[in-house]
Amino acid sequence: MRVSTNQLQDVAINSILDQQSKLSNTQRQISTGERVSRPSDDPVGAARIIDLRETLDTTRQYQRNIQEARARLTIEEGVLDGIGDTLQRVRELAIQANNASQTPETREFISREMEQLLEQLLGMANARDNNNEFLFAGSLTAFKPFSRRADGSYAYQGDDGQRMLQVGPERQIAVGDSGTDVFRAIRNGNGIFTVEESPANRGSGIIDPGTETGNYIPGIYTITFARDPFDDSVSYTVTDAAGTVLIPPGTPYASGDAIVFNGVQTAIEGEPADGDSFIVAPAVNQDIFTTIEDYIHALRGLDGDSPGNVKLANATNRLLPALDLAMERIVEIRANAGARLNALDAQADINEAAILKFEEILSEIQDLDYAEAVSRLNLELTGLDAAQKAFVRVQNLSLFNHL
Repeated sequence: MRVSTNQLQDVAINSILDQQSKLSNTQRQISTGERVSRPSDDPVGAARIIDLRETLDTTRQYQRNIQEARARLTIEEGVLDGIGDTLQRVRELAIQANNASQTPETREFISREMEQLLEQLLGMANARDNNNEFLFAGSLTAFKPFSRRADGSYAYQGDDGQRMLQVGPERQIAVGDSGTDVFRAIRNGNGIFTVEESPANRGSGIIDPGTETGNYIPGIYTITFARDPFDDSVSYTVTDAAGTVLIPPGTPYASGDAIVFNGVQTAIEGEPADGDSFIVAPAVNQDIFTTIEDYIHALRGLDGDSPGNVKLANATNRLLPALDLAMERIVEIRANAGARLNALDAQADINEAAILKFEEILSEIQDLDYAEAVSRLNLELTGLDAAQKAFVRVQNLSLFNHL
């Protein structure tokens, strides 16, 4: 087989170009520190690198979500602390106002402070997080949750959901609580039933908030008093909404004695007048704003006389259990927020460990072994030098040189 001069030169040039390509690739690897920077360098390794980078990006996003969730829950925890302090102050003022030594003027001062505390409470219910989103609007974080209607009642524009953030491959964390859970889903009365005096009462009877005893049967019950005109003794009867007698008429009354029926236990102190009555009804949800505002209305306009003190005492007995339930709810929600913060810390540690492991695996696949690369660079430089010298020798070979 005859090999032409052009073929010899083509082979030599291709050899040089091949050596230059290998050298260029090695130089690029050394300059970038990456063994695989193109799929052609290692197709299998390149595919694994893409998967690992996607996993790393996702895990780092989880960490950013954790930072956002931690900031929001920390703000919420601080607001809940302020709400608890405000409710406690309202409770202290109610006990102070219920003191019979108070005058109409001092009670007016107390009602004004309560009014300011109510505004403060409403402001905290509309608190925002570090992203200017409302904390207690449920999942509708762009909408102001609470507002006062023209008739004095309170409207809720949020929903009952919770905003969730993904903080791990299989884990989501709630980063807020709805206004319903915090402020609205609070039972009035003692949480089981509520008691209330008739507005027409003339005596000095003050009813206790009561407790559940035995098997409580929900219903609307009426405790009615009668006074014997001959011996001035007082008795009572208890009936349900249908008029069924649960405690018969003529049952002797003694101030402070327990009155028990259908799982209800309460007591009435003082001297009820003939025809005075009290209602026992199942507890219902009532927002804490309305509960406090009702008490402020009861506190105002009292003359400081005995009937006024009795009405205030009954109003206070309705308010205090509701405040206690509200504060218990705040403590519970705050504890849940703290538990979620602890869970975020634990998940952040898990994510950080995963990131380190993924980076280690990625480094093993992608990063360059500099010792091997420098050795290979020297070998390729030698190969290129040899190819260039061979080309110089070959390009001078021609039959005409020997004629």
